[in-house]
Amino acid sequence: MVNALNVANNILNKGFSENIDITPMKLQKLTYLVYKKYYQDTKKPLFSEPFEVWKYGPVVRSLYDEFKKYKGNAIKGYHAEADGTIYLINEDSSSYFKKAINEIWDKYKKYDGIPLSEMTHREGTAWYKAAKRRDSYLSNCDIMEEDPFVS
Repeated sequence: MVNALNVANNILNKGFSENIDITPMKLQKLTYLVYKKYYQDTKKPLFSEPFEVWKYGPVVRSLYDEFKKYKGNAIKGYHAEADGTIYLINEDSSSYFKKAINEIWDKYKKYDGIPLSEMTHREGTAWYKAAKRRDSYLSNCDIMEEDPFVS
């Protein structure tokens, strides 16, 4: 089963291989955008963990907990399981995942966390709707209806 930390590892792998810094905030927003693209294309969630409504946009709690030690700095390592194993998703195993992660990476890799956060706050976004309702989590229905490319 794919989880948010596996998706984050794939995003980090792209950043490390291209020497592009990824802060925890940037990782949260890129993970959200990959999830959204995959969900809109397949009508199936990429992973089960929900996105919480936080001040700076959608947040997956496990990603926050794993990478908060970096604060606003670039992440220097992957998420590893308790036994030290690092899992990446085989992008060739799903054409939808491969398309989602590559399109999002190519479009947004040069953005920092703050502009990505601002994009998720725009009127009509799933985060905006959830925040306005004072919900704790983003709704997949709202994610489905969100503009595919927020910039």
